Amino acid sequence: MEKLQPQRVFYYFKKLMDIPRPSFHEKEVSDFLVKTGKELNLETYQDENLNVILKRKASKGYENAPKVILQGHMDMVASKTDDSDHDFLKDPIKPILDGKYLTADKTTLGADNGIAVAMGLSLLEDENYVGPQIELLVTTEEETSMAGALNLAGDILEGEYLINIDSEEEGVLTVGSAGGITFFISEKIGKEEDKDGFEIKVSGLLGGHSGMDINDNRGNAIKIFAHILDNLNSDITIGEFTSGSLDNIIPSSGSVKVYGAKVEELEEAKKNALAKFKDVKGELKIEISEASGKSYSKELSEKIIKMIANVACGTNTMMKDGVTVESSDNLALIKEEDGFVKSEISLRSSENHVLEELSDRIKKTLEDLNINYTIDSIYPGWEYKEDSKLRPLAQKVYKDFEGKEFDTIVIHAGLECGAFYEKYPNLDIISIGPNITGAHSPEEKVEIESVQRVYAYLKELLKEIK
Repeated sequence: MEKLQPQRVFYYFKKLMDIPRPSFHEKEVSDFLVKTGKELNLETYQDENLNVILKRKASKGYENAPKVILQGHMDMVASKTDDSDHDFLKDPIKPILDGKYLTADKTTLGADNGIAVAMGLSLLEDENYVGPQIELLVTTEEETSMAGALNLAGDILEGEYLINIDSEEEGVLTVGSAGGITFFISEKIGKEEDKDGFEIKVSGLLGGHSGMDINDNRGNAIKIFAHILDNLNSDITIGEFTSGSLDNIIPSSGSVKVYGAKVEELEEAKKNALAKFKDVKGELKIEISEASGKSYSKELSEKIIKMIANVACGTNTMMKDGVTVESSDNLALIKEEDGFVKSEISLRSSENHVLEELSDRIKKTLEDLNINYTIDSIYPGWEYKEDSKLRPLAQKVYKDFEGKEFDTIVIHAGLECGAFYEKYPNLDIISIGPNITGAHSPEEKVEIESVQRVYAYLKELLKEIK
């Protein structure tokens, strides 16, 4: 690690790897950032959500230049292989050099987003820094609720420009992101009856991220169940329905028990579903077998079947370019928990008014069925800024620096930039980052030379903000 360049970036990244920092456990790493800021004689701020701001004054000649916020998050996803005994609350991450990449020993690496924090700290201490005042803003709980960004005070930042360093592909300039909300559905199961019937299993779909992959024809296991169940006779009941895991993942498999259906109509429904969804990616497999279990009531069964059949799922609207998804919804999961059938529907849109319209449609569907729901996990979108000054400057510097154009995109996923934009509507924001693959998984790796290039570009960009 000590031989990697830029040396101080990887020095600080190793410091971060030594501190356990999964989401909701950021106190130690937050205090480390405060301690580092004070050792560097920087203006240092830590709020009640453990967000940290470290401020460095402008270099000579840049006193009147627009002030810049550099931003990343301190938490990381805690994921490991089945054979790993790593304790994310106690053990340091063990880095491994893998050719041109840095990865970790059977765990997530935490380059998402430790690399951003390490770049910021390196800039704050750089004796040769040339550029405007910089504020390093490091937030908490980005990987879960975005609570750090959402609860940041609206009068604490001075910067006019914000450079988020949480993108994961070099050469890509992100200039907008989706906002989102999640519907949480909960229906009491009540009395159940033991019955003989059949179990339907769906498997073989690719799954994927409910934002970035929503327009990739991945297929949704719950919608396949909906197609089968909604085409059976009206006397059926269901039970033990399980599919999906998280609200930001497209469900790829699952199972449900069905009572009161004939094997012939089940096989016909299976045949129709395989034909309807024949083009989805992966290798869709539908299995039907005899089974017994506890049946929900007729009323609850009908509610669930109609809900999953009537809730639209997938791409809702596209942006003017016809390529980028503007809004979508994901029927993410259904499960039994504590005597209730629970389900989650996550909505996303890069336009806040479109998100509101989509939300109203989901509300009407659920209310018409008299289904109990709450709304939470709300995060705002970051809308594309037509009159940006930072974006064209970033593009010009990149062209001069690398000899090629940035690929400029609006992503259909949530970034903290939306929360900052809501609190500071005059902020001019971009997002960049080095090549990181396998984020959120034990296969996570960061390209070392990409870190070098992005850090060098960041320094050049700051120098040009005059």
